[in-house]
Amino acid sequence: MNSIEPGLRFKTIGGLIVETTGQTQLIHSVDVYVHEVVIVEGVGKGNKYLHNLDSAEQLQGGFSSTT
Repeated sequence: MNSIEPGLRFKTIGGLIVETTGQTQLIHSVDVYVHEVVIVEGVGKGNKYLHNLDSAEQLQGGFSSTT
């Protein structure tokens, strides 16, 4: 996906609960879109990083805490 709404929650393969910020970047060398997410629970809470959400599980009831 080449764009994403802010405030959607996902669980990563590593078990982190993250929320999208709405920022997306294309990594040209591998032609993959990555999305900025913020960790919303547990270790690293508040840290942001880029993640390919194709490998994450979308959770219901996400809301934006980043705005």
